[in-house]
Amino acid sequence: MGQILEAKKSNWKPVNELREKLTEKFPRDSFLKALLEGAWRVARDKSNPIRGNLVASALREIFGHILHSLAPDADVRKCTWFEQAKDTKTVTRRQKAHFIVHAGLPPDFVEKDLNLVISDYVDPLLDAFDNLNKATHVRAGTILFKGKEVRQLLSDVIRGILNLLNATVDARSDLEERVEETMHHAVFENLISETIQELDELSTHTMVDGHFIDKVKVIKLDAEQVVYEVTGEVDVELQYGSNSDVRNDIGARIGDSYPYRATVFSRAAKPMEMHSEDIELKVDNRSFYE
Repeated sequence: MGQILEAKKSNWKPVNELREKLTEKFPRDSFLKALLEGAWRVARDKSNPIRGNLVASALREIFGHILHSLAPDADVRKCTWFEQAKDTKTVTRRQKAHFIVHAGLPPDFVEKDLNLVISDYVDPLLDAFDNLNKATHVRAGTILFKGKEVRQLLSDVIRGILNLLNATVDARSDLEERVEETMHHAVFENLISETIQELDELSTHTMVDGHFIDKVKVIKLDAEQVVYEVTGEVDVELQYGSNSDVRNDIGARIGDSYPYRATVFSRAAKPMEMHSEDIELKVDNRSFYE
């Protein structure tokens, strides 16, 4: 008897792990936790002859709740790639799933430049949703009761949602790598064209020799805008006195470098297009005074 119980627990272990992973993605969403708890209670209730069908209904609500939370209709409609579907006046589930993956980034850019095949993530989830629709309509030939079938239903949907969420991480990570070269030029233009107070105050004449980027991070990606955070180091030449003072050895030039942090704003529709005036940059010059 003990071995049988242990085997039953092990059958549910992979599904329970998927549930935990999904919950971790939404740590403050108490409604989602309640939906999952309800779905699991029904799923484990062997006395319920249509437990699988009721689980399918709960999973529909879970799926819809996540889509609505991460892809509100108003936000999806703001994307330049959005086109109203002919057979409905609402935003489709497919469009919402696309928004979750790449927000306002053009699909062509995502697939060609970021090498992310969106359909690989969207299609399996929508197929699983179609299966939910069939399961919620209880007929003599559609009853779902067996534990294996119920676990498969839970696994397909939860795994599909997790894969979709993972795609958002992949898209942002690939975008960070893709924009680094363009970002380097935009930040350099900002350094040489704008008056950077933290550098200007260090010497009579402060000249930027160059810079390097340590990290680019996407801190915001929505329907209309991408906001990047860039950290790096700027190389400068600090000149004390005039050029003639330097020539006559009564002035000096000293090379130094300082860390910086920049916030860069770009349009989601054109994520590779960056301008120096759309950059907010701060240099940390504390080491100069130490």
